[in-house]
Amino acid sequence: MKRLFGWRILCSATLVSLVFLYALVSIFVVRGVAIIDRSESDVNGPAYYNLPAKDVEFPSRNSGVNLRGWHIASPEKNHTIIFVHGFGGNRASASALDIGAGLWKNGFNVLLFDLRASGISQGDMASGGYFEQDDLLGAFDFVRNTGVPSGNVGVIGFSMGAATAILGASKEPGIKAVVSDGTYTSISDLIEQEVALATPMPAWIVPFFSPGISIMADFLYDIKIAEVVPETGVSDIRYPILLIHGTDDTRVPLEHSIRVHKTAPPGSILWQVQGAGHVGSFNQKPNEYMTRIVGYFNTRFGL
Repeated sequence: MKRLFGWRILCSATLVSLVFLYALVSIFVVRGVAIIDRSESDVNGPAYYNLPAKDVEFPSRNSGVNLRGWHIASPEKNHTIIFVHGFGGNRASASALDIGAGLWKNGFNVLLFDLRASGISQGDMASGGYFEQDDLLGAFDFVRNTGVPSGNVGVIGFSMGAATAILGASKEPGIKAVVSDGTYTSISDLIEQEVALATPMPAWIVPFFSPGISIMADFLYDIKIAEVVPETGVSDIRYPILLIHGTDDTRVPLEHSIRVHKTAPPGSILWQVQGAGHVGSFNQKPNEYMTRIVGYFNTRFGL
């Protein structure tokens, strides 16, 4: 009887230890992905391109986190394109200034800004696109407050910013055009690889911890991972979008955009850029890139 009781105590203690270890590892993973190193853009970047940029600051919608960026605008331009950078980047990442300068020359105002916990914006935690949607919507509110009509606003996003652009546009009908460069299908599908990049944990063991990661992300930071799903969110957009993805993307494989394209609104286009890596399509084919996105925005805005 004493031996049986001892075994029960041992088993209970072992179970409690395993649960504690599981929770500890899940917390470690969530913090490893959510807490990112900031990278700041060159403050003289717009001047190099002769862009009349103004430093601006505005609050994220709902959360009130203050965001900072460059607003490149003139009174005679009636349409604005908002840029959304990727995880660990900033307002000038992924050739944003080259692309922004091209859009400016083709008649568009441009807003480039740092998402929360990035560049010089407020915040100390990234969320894989969950709270970043509020940042995009705050940028939309800023543009509207400059006098640009609701239907004259488009978005271009890169990587996590591409997912954010899709999800944000699905919630804000005033956004009338979306270019998605290197999106993922859902944060859950991508988390194995991101965890391997951000922490010492190998990717093969992450699926075992996925339920705990989701629980801890919600419990610690109110991040609901299951809701960050561009593959389903894109169906709430009521107009065609333009998806761009490099065929040699190893960080977010091409299959992600293929799946999103399948559920995107009728008329949506997926441009597969041969030989391009992650958000490297502009560098691979800069002229065609600009021709395609300018053509898309012109079509969406009836220009």
